Amino acid sequence: MSTQTLPARPDITGPSITAPPEHTRKARAGMAMSLATFAMAAASGIQAVLYLGRFGTNARTDGFFVAFALYSTFGVFSQSLRVTSVPLLVEPGARISVRRFAGVLALVGAGVIVITGPLANPLAHLLAPGLSDAGRSVTATALPILGCAMALQLAASGGATVLAIRDRFITIAGAYMGGALTGLIVFLALMSTAGVQTLGWSMLSMSIVTSTWMMLGIRNSGGLGKALANTARAKGSAATGLLRDCGIVLGRTAIYLVFNVLFVITLAFASRSTAGGTTVLSYAYLFASYLVAGTGMALGMSSIPDLTRDARSKGREVVAATVPRGFRYAMLIVAPALAALIVCGAPLVHDILPSSLSSAQVSTLRTFTALLVPWTVVGLLVNFLLPVLLALGRTRLLGALALPVVIVHLAATAVASAIFGVDGAVAAFCVAPAGLAAALVVAAAGRSYAWELGRELGGDALRFLGLAGGSFGIGWLAASALPSGIGQALLAGVVGTLLYVAGLRLVARPQLEMLLRAVVVRPATA
Repeated sequence: MSTQTLPARPDITGPSITAPPEHTRKARAGMAMSLATFAMAAASGIQAVLYLGRFGTNARTDGFFVAFALYSTFGVFSQSLRVTSVPLLVEPGARISVRRFAGVLALVGAGVIVITGPLANPLAHLLAPGLSDAGRSVTATALPILGCAMALQLAASGGATVLAIRDRFITIAGAYMGGALTGLIVFLALMSTAGVQTLGWSMLSMSIVTSTWMMLGIRNSGGLGKALANTARAKGSAATGLLRDCGIVLGRTAIYLVFNVLFVITLAFASRSTAGGTTVLSYAYLFASYLVAGTGMALGMSSIPDLTRDARSKGREVVAATVPRGFRYAMLIVAPALAALIVCGAPLVHDILPSSLSSAQVSTLRTFTALLVPWTVVGLLVNFLLPVLLALGRTRLLGALALPVVIVHLAATAVASAIFGVDGAVAAFCVAPAGLAAALVVAAAGRSYAWELGRELGGDALRFLGLAGGSFGIGWLAASALPSGIGQALLAGVVGTLLYVAGLRLVARPQLEMLLRAVVVRPATA
């Protein structure tokens, strides 16, 4: 392959506020998905704060959050199906029909219910070897509830996949926002009676509403459709064909499953910490993972149908056209959110709900969040690069990377945990994902300009992290003159936010204009 250079960055050269309709449509689709994800994150955030205030952090909450980590991991895996399966369903060139895709999801969902139901007790011992018997008992009780929610979320993700191909992003966003609202209402209604399992019942109710909404959307947009022409199953029974379809679908998603199950492995090492530590780490990870899902994965899901079609005609040109720009927009949001949690978010929760986090746990939450910053950055990169490689047809490479990622993660976590304890295990969380991100950059861009692409992405990450760190650091210094409490945390947050927004006008004005362009519609010139 001849030496190439990355094309000029169109959003940095200062385009006019009027954008082509196609760009506006894609931006709106991405924004709809991001808003839906952040609506879910907001509802979850409210529940998380209320949960902390009601139940605190102890061995029982540790037990629940071990099960909840599995639910969260599977939830992100389910969402990844919307990226990995679209190329299989997009015409022309679809490999399986919508009906066969639905059969695959039904089979996988049934397996999830079996594993988290009858096998809940041995699974709890596997997930939480360091917890007390009382904590593992909570884990085993939560698994069947969350298992049903996982199966329904898988169905909802399958429905969203089909609706994305049909360009029904508003329906998808509505389903997720409606589910988030339902989950919040159920949480508030059961908080006084369901105990530490309240959050599990909330997730189940959210999944019921979301999956039902998606199914209605599919029915109204054409149903499951007909079998594809010239794609008859190979000779054999219907069961054999179904298993073959499962292999096709899940084989493409293995790398997503591995990437997200890494936290379950980290949490198993961290479960040996003091009571409450697992809960605090789970909160820090949920915050970071929602940032990744609400930006990198949401934009990837909204663009994968068009990306697949473009990749079939343009090849690797889609890499430079999509990855750097999407990553910049994601970092614009993610960097200040992480800085805000470290500087003012954690102490604010302690000040508002003193029974939720002790002063020591505030420090622990800050430490864990800071240690998760590198993982968040490489997580964004992975979630932007994977859809491109799937669109380019590099599924075998992605499948081959799955096992090495797990091996590297196990080794890094074991060594770091033995030397530095729980903090070392959390710090090592980024090692295997960073290696995966580097491999994906080379695979997506080609050796000829992988270094240039990597340097551009790294520079963007440092630019936004530096701006956010400096802005909220100054905010913390300005507020340190006040007595510790709500006023100090709020002042640090306000000053940090204002400085960050002001800084964006200097270092990222094109990104602000593009976000405005996605919201404001101007009439076309005559």
